[in-house]
Amino acid sequence: MTGLSLGPSSSRAPVAPVSQHRLLAAALLAAIALPAHADWFALGDNNIGSFFVDRNSIVSTRGVRQAQILLNWSRPQLLMGQGSKTYYTSEVSTAYFDCDRHQIGFGSRKMYSQPDAKGTLLLSPQLAYSDVKLQDPIPGSTGERAIDAVCGR
Repeated sequence: MTGLSLGPSSSRAPVAPVSQHRLLAAALLAAIALPAHADWFALGDNNIGSFFVDRNSIVSTRGVRQAQILLNWSRPQLLMGQGSKTYYTSEVSTAYFDCDRHQIGFGSRKMYSQPDAKGTLLLSPQLAYSDVKLQDPIPGSTGERAIDAVCGR
C-alpha cells in the first residue's frame, strides 16, 4: 500500500512557532496603518441639509487649515452630466479655511448614494487648491460655524 508521508522524511520545511510578542507587534502595526475614524461634529442645518466637520481631518497646510465637511442633503440631488437619473444624498468636501481672514472655500468633493457618506461613491471631482476661491461666510451660516469650529473661535 502506498501513501503520502508527512513524517520526518517529508520534504516540507518545519514551520517555526510564532511568538505572542510578534503577533502583538503585527497587530499594533496594522492598527497604526489604518486610517483614523471620522469624528463628525454637527455644524447645524439649513434649508439644503445638515452639515458636519470631521475634527480628525483638520490639518494646517499652505498657511490655511483644511478639513472634511459632510453634507447630508435634505432631498436627493441629481448627479449632473452622467446622462442617467442617478441621485446622491450626501457629499464630503475638502474645505479650506483662512483663520486670520475668517474665510472659507471648497475644493474636491465625493458624492455618495446614501446619507453619512455611505453607500456607493458615485462621483469624485477633483479641484486643485489653486482653483479654490476663499470667501467671507454669511453671518450666522453653517459656513461661519465651520470656520469657528476649525479655527477655534
